[in-house]
Amino acid sequence: MLDQLINGLKDQVGGDLIGKLGLDQGQADGAINAAADSVKDVVGGGDGFDVSDALSLFSKGSNSSGADALLGKLGTDYLGKLTGQVGLDAGKAASVKDLVMPVLTSFLTEKIGGNKDMLAGLLGNAGKGLLGGLGDKVGGLGKLFG
Repeated sequence: MLDQLINGLKDQVGGDLIGKLGLDQGQADGAINAAADSVKDVVGGGDGFDVSDALSLFSKGSNSSGADALLGKLGTDYLGKLTGQVGLDAGKAASVKDLVMPVLTSFLTEKIGGNKDMLAGLLGNAGKGLLGGLGDKVGGLGKLFG
């Protein structure tokens, strides 16, 4: 599903990254790939977040406080990738983030819709930190009642 994410972003914001923000094709492609990498790294890493935070973030309902924190971390990670990997200056990177993040979260909300299986499909192996933690928690609950 990450390929769908990359292609969806290219279709929706690729032209604006070049036409409105003045990126060249390589920078635009790098910015889109960096967005997908940030999703894998931040959401898939389970870094202090659990699956309910990610499902809340990518659902049509209101975000939980954990989902808002996850979104903030996703934005920070993306900015770092834009300046570090893509080589954009901080001002240009902020403009790219402001353009891409709403489209990214909207696309993921549409695809995932709060469904854990869809989230797992998106993250693949990158989601083991997040989804594996859920399995540990569920297994631990079973021990309480076993």
